[in-house]
Amino acid sequence: MSLSPTRVYTLDQLIAAGEPQFFSADPLYYKNLVAKHFEGLTGRKLYEGQVEMYMIETMAYALQVRGAEKQMAVIQRLLPFAKGRFLDLIGARLNTYRLAASTAALTVRFTLAGPRPSSTVVEAGTRVRAEGGAGVFLTTADLVIAPGAAFGDVGAMAAVAGLASNGVQPGAALTILDPVAGVQTAAALTLSDGGADEEKDDPFRARIAEAWELISRGGPREGYRQLALGAHPAIIDVAVIRPEPCLIDLYVLTETLPLPVAVSDAVMAACDPMEGRPEGDEVTVYGATAVPFAPTLRLWIDGDTATIAAQAEGIARGVFAAWRRMLGPRVSTAAVTSPIKQLAGIVEAEIEGYSYQALAPSEFAELTSLTVVVEEA
Repeated sequence: MSLSPTRVYTLDQLIAAGEPQFFSADPLYYKNLVAKHFEGLTGRKLYEGQVEMYMIETMAYALQVRGAEKQMAVIQRLLPFAKGRFLDLIGARLNTYRLAASTAALTVRFTLAGPRPSSTVVEAGTRVRAEGGAGVFLTTADLVIAPGAAFGDVGAMAAVAGLASNGVQPGAALTILDPVAGVQTAAALTLSDGGADEEKDDPFRARIAEAWELISRGGPREGYRQLALGAHPAIIDVAVIRPEPCLIDLYVLTETLPLPVAVSDAVMAACDPMEGRPEGDEVTVYGATAVPFAPTLRLWIDGDTATIAAQAEGIARGVFAAWRRMLGPRVSTAAVTSPIKQLAGIVEAEIEGYSYQALAPSEFAELTSLTVVVEEA
């Protein structure tokens, strides 16, 4: 895709256009270049298999490696194509930094084997382990269980930051890794949430591109959105709604549902009236609203029914997965059936159970079930 100098392109369009080519990484290009230069200097025609051609091929390989290195060095200075550490350095120029992984938290209840005449102390840092890969949690403060009490509650944080520590359900049994005299069991009292992996390159790149929206403190819509997006790495999308003057409602979409308290608190902290937003605004944070979809995908197939049906189902689920990660999507049937009809062996495809819907800015589509019905064409 070639770009016109008279048009303004979005970040996504620039990425779709592909990397600009500054240096060639094609060994044949360098081989022909050097061979042509040799022939011009010597007046001799070169042919394959000659000693000089072998030497030129070696030189072409070295030039190709060098060309690839120089191409990458230049590309990593461009926002649409930079990755990893290079993207961090571009963001630093705009005072925009990659969001670090956050740690999941929950409340743990320690239950004694029986009432004791003296206090029982569970020291800060006591480790408990959740089943199912959620990992180890450490208590954040000393817990003193008074004489005669049967249990005590204390907060705990995951030992390792990241998304994996989310999802420990209230009431789940925990294994005590650091036994405490008199303590018999430990269990989760609240859901573990608030954990998120380090911000990936693509959302970080998008925030860098919109960093200019943070310059104004006048309270523009996009400014509020960027403040919220930069508050916590678990945030996927944010909708800013102004129901009336001086009232700002922020609808936050995360992978984890419902909206974790830690994420909501982080957004409110980012929108601090002394530093982040106008003092006259009143900001409220809400979780995004899920709109459930349970469609039926009807397929007419001429070919390997099982394989083609599985491919079609994968496409349908992929479309809904994209709608799950955005607020206010336009949920259409054509978006699902059109790519499915491109599959070899698909004679016809229809989707039933919903019609076109333009969801509200605070809503996202959630696929609760997908039924696939296959008929031979």
